[in-house]
Amino acid sequence: MSIDSFYARIGGETAVRAAVDALYRVILGDERLAEYFDGVDLDHLKQHMVLLLGQVLGGPADYAGQDLRGAHFGLGITGEHYELVGAYLIGVLAGLGVDDEVLRSVRGVLTSVAADVIE
Repeated sequence: MSIDSFYARIGGETAVRAAVDALYRVILGDERLAEYFDGVDLDHLKQHMVLLLGQVLGGPADYAGQDLRGAHFGLGITGEHYELVGAYLIGVLAGLGVDDEVLRSVRGVLTSVAADVIE
């Protein structure tokens, strides 16, 4: 991990963990999205998301879960719901004080991986 990485700039694992916790509070509070998580081990899912988001931000490459397509295949995720989760993620990060350069990068990643998540 570079000291200049986005991961380091936003505060490392502590900040990523706070963002993921806040993100899932928002997602689970939205009736349009909550059903996707029925019966899901949220602690396990959140840990995967911490590792994945951390890696996307230039942190440790510790994510060893399924690829995005495999993890989301068969869930029936719509474009609308994907965009909503992406907007929530950007909003959570912005609310935690993440700067515009990092937010642009995260938006770019969300755009580039959308086809692997949306059915």
